[in-house]
Amino acid sequence: MPFVTRDGDGRVVALSEMALEEDAEFLSASDDEVSTFIATLATEGAEGGDPFLLSDLRLIRVIEDVVEVLIRKNVLTLTDLPSAAQDKLMERRALRHWLAGIAGVVEDDEGKII
Repeated sequence: MPFVTRDGDGRVVALSEMALEEDAEFLSASDDEVSTFIATLATEGAEGGDPFLLSDLRLIRVIEDVVEVLIRKNVLTLTDLPSAAQDKLMERRALRHWLAGIAGVVEDDEGKII
């Protein structure tokens, strides 16, 4: 389901649900190049990225989970949030659903990356 964007050397540099450029290429979620790209992102993020960015990304996930719990417990409804926030949460849900379809595709020596 992902579209890929390649650099001048033909390496995958971006994945997206929709074609971001006219020459974006569609690949299967189980394609080796998609798996390699995701593994590279996971490895680079874990080993030496910007510590503030990594912290922000982790906190975003926590906040997203808190919102989901509040919605599940009927403390909050999705429509209580501004439409931009609703859109972002729905995009994240769709992305999580898509990633669940390829979960476990990429493995390293220590186990599954996704």
